[in-house]
Amino acid sequence: MKYRTADDIKDLLLDDQENIINQIDPEKIEVYRFLHDRFKETDVTKDLVFQFAFRYFYKLDNPSLTQEFQERFFEIMENQRNESRPNIVRVVTDLYEVKNHKGNPTMQFPLATAMLHTLNGNFPTYDSDVAKAFDFSSTYHLNSFYKKMKRYIDQYRHTFDTYSTLLEDESLKVMFDNFNRRFPKSGLSKVKKLDLMVSEMGRQIS
Repeated sequence: MKYRTADDIKDLLLDDQENIINQIDPEKIEVYRFLHDRFKETDVTKDLVFQFAFRYFYKLDNPSLTQEFQERFFEIMENQRNESRPNIVRVVTDLYEVKNHKGNPTMQFPLATAMLHTLNGNFPTYDSDVAKAFDFSSTYHLNSFYKKMKRYIDQYRHTFDTYSTLLEDESLKVMFDNFNRRFPKSGLSKVKKLDLMVSEMGRQIS
């Protein structure tokens, strides 16, 4: 299965870099920084302000998901806090056991990556915009948990490896410099800056 490579992503970013940087919503940066800083000093199972902001930012307030799911999500996040390498397969599996409003299990892989990124900022996020940026194939037609999981893990590994390559690519320095000029006090890691740029690029792909 062929996804966009590091060279493909780099070319797309550089070809439209001014528009991509200018369209990044400053609110995303402010809310992200709030969550990142607050997570370090709070118990997320008890902090309703953190939970509210997280649900809004990462779309955890999906109407199909139950209150039980949200409570379990933050329990898992808190329990994984001290893990040096949180296990995304275990996280997705644990969340899969919590039924939605229709009584069915659902695979919430993008939400699991949001948790993983909050726990360890070196891991990228995965959402519909990132999927468009990489031209990832859908998992909807796959008829088993294990097939879906394998597809998601392959795509997530590809994202991680691509980001690792791009972060070392000197030709992208000009884009990071442009990001820093627009957001001089963002305080974001280089990984998160790239995450935002790729996500915005994907959002603009029709």
